[in-house]
Amino acid sequence: MHPTTRSIKGNRVPVTPNQVSTYDHSGTLYPQRKVYGVGSLAFNNKSFPNFTDSRPSSRSNLSNPGTQQNVLPQSHATGIVPNEQTTATDEKTGCLPGDRVVFAESPSAPGVPIVYRLPEEKSANPDRLNLDRRRLTICPILEGEENLRLLNFQHNSIARIQHLSSLRRLIFLDLYDNRIEEISGLSTLSSLRVLMLGKNRISKIDNLNNLLKLDVLDLHGNQIKELENLNHLSELRVLNLAGNQLTKACNFLGLSSLTELNLRRNKIQYVGELDHLPKLLRLFLSYNDVRSFESIRCLGGSQSLQELALDGNPFTAEASYKQIVIDQMQCLRQLDLKKVTDDERRMASIVVRKEQEKKKECSKAQAMKERRRVAIQNAEKRWQEDNNINTGAAPSLNNGNPDNHTVSLGFESLSHYTEVETDTLRLYGAAALDGLDKNNTVSNVAAISHIYFKFIPYDSIVPHFPKLRVRFPALQGLTFSFSSISSLKQLSSLTAVRRLDFISLSPEGNPVTNFSLWKYYLLYRLSHFNLRKINEVDVSMTDTVLAEQLFSELGNVTLQQFDLSRILGLLPDVRRKQVLGHCDTLEQKKNISQRQTEDRRKLIIAAEQKNRPIGTESLNVSALVYNTVTRPKSAKPSDKVNIATSQILDEIVASAISRQNKLTALEKVWNSVLRDTVRAATNDFTCLSSTVDKALSQIQDT
Repeated sequence: MHPTTRSIKGNRVPVTPNQVSTYDHSGTLYPQRKVYGVGSLAFNNKSFPNFTDSRPSSRSNLSNPGTQQNVLPQSHATGIVPNEQTTATDEKTGCLPGDRVVFAESPSAPGVPIVYRLPEEKSANPDRLNLDRRRLTICPILEGEENLRLLNFQHNSIARIQHLSSLRRLIFLDLYDNRIEEISGLSTLSSLRVLMLGKNRISKIDNLNNLLKLDVLDLHGNQIKELENLNHLSELRVLNLAGNQLTKACNFLGLSSLTELNLRRNKIQYVGELDHLPKLLRLFLSYNDVRSFESIRCLGGSQSLQELALDGNPFTAEASYKQIVIDQMQCLRQLDLKKVTDDERRMASIVVRKEQEKKKECSKAQAMKERRRVAIQNAEKRWQEDNNINTGAAPSLNNGNPDNHTVSLGFESLSHYTEVETDTLRLYGAAALDGLDKNNTVSNVAAISHIYFKFIPYDSIVPHFPKLRVRFPALQGLTFSFSSISSLKQLSSLTAVRRLDFISLSPEGNPVTNFSLWKYYLLYRLSHFNLRKINEVDVSMTDTVLAEQLFSELGNVTLQQFDLSRILGLLPDVRRKQVLGHCDTLEQKKNISQRQTEDRRKLIIAAEQKNRPIGTESLNVSALVYNTVTRPKSAKPSDKVNIATSQILDEIVASAISRQNKLTALEKVWNSVLRDTVRAATNDFTCLSSTVDKALSQIQDT
């Protein structure tokens, strides 16, 4: 620094580096005032340390831990946090005893500290300067330190990197444990090889464009969320980003010299592009959020990676985690700080093969599950179209799950599905009925005791009823859901199944369940089945009797409308022959001519009722039939009897409903009627004489 002079009470005093002096903010020179000792230096000639993500409280290779550090009072304006203890300075040098570095305030930049070194100290360590733990809040101006190569600012409170533009020969800069929020002020340090910025407040990697010779970059313990602006650092060998906020690790292209990468203690879920780093040897991914090997699949393509740490990730909780990693990474020599042996590698290949087979099975099961979902969804959609139902929304099978989307696996056009669950055969969609005729569709048919129909029109199921008992000999029950059963007469077709223990009709998609008497009609029509349950509710004897009372008249009236040939057609062949033989015997005894058709019809009905085997349906019940063949609209009834029959059936049904309503009303008022009657009788017996007189007077009046 060139000699300068300042005014001290009217005198001109020269100032040189040998005379350590400072200035107050008015420009007045105070010799040997505000001098702050920093401590002696003890840099060694060892190579750069192989750092990790944790730092010691002091760097033994940069400073002497035994050096006494004494600081005189000073305001924050000079960038130094003061110590309360004060000691006398050396009268010769103006330094604290044992100290070789002096702080002063800049005359041209008030508040900015300046660092000086005595000539003997500077000559002893011309390229090293340690300002560790000096309570600095501002980077000081380093006067006459253009030849510095190693500079240490550890454990201070510096918020901004500045005043380093003159240090063009600097190769090592350590700013660990400060308060830096932005990487800046390094554009002129083109020779820098090591940059230590760990434990600061940096949120973005930036302004490293001119540091092309950078060999070590330490950014651990910051607030970085994204890897960026590193692709130009082709000579970078060591990168430490531990303890940040990264969620994915990629964008490594261009780091062709990188050998060690530390990404511990982040939130990383995905790693990519590391297979493009030809010299990467060590990777530390401990304590992140890696959940499967697929998230780090790129590591399997690395031909150089030898050491890997994944401990503390969810993926490591899998039983086969270690085997999967070892099998996929053939060059790996150390996993989670443990050496990989040849036996472990052989065992890994066996375990991985088993895992792959298991995954194939899982994939197959997933495909079948998706196939089922799509087929049932399409069956529901077709059923809605056939019934002119517009839901105005997507089909209900997704259950509101946005992730349950259709995967294009080649079965989007399926509209039917068949599955077997224990003893239940489930059929979805009308096309699934075709499987009832194929022997290879349903395995173990002898064990099927329950058939479940869904999204299949009932009229499409009816033609298959006669086959069910033959095809499934153990069949006990049927369930109909979304089957469009809308009338009582449709239920008559169930007699073709010949024997059932239970029947279920879901309210969804079956309008007939809205009728209050549908269960009683079903019990009457299938009285020979002796049903045990309807819709999972036990059938009582009272229900059976009430069903007979409600609908027996309907069966009798319907049978009266049948001619002789149709009545005979209701009987099976064996019973028909038996009834006709019995009828012929009666006719011979009573001398009835066969031409008297009406009399013969009555005889046949009487004979059938008398000789009907137990467990078979009577003629008046079998007369209630359902024909699934729809007559064209243009067709006319063959005679007027059909119209009359329809009217009579409507009247009978209305009468039965009215009777049921009356019985229900009577049950509600019966208790009160009985109570009033008993009370009136009790009053009459209490006043017997007056009651007798009143009764006699009423008789005389009449």
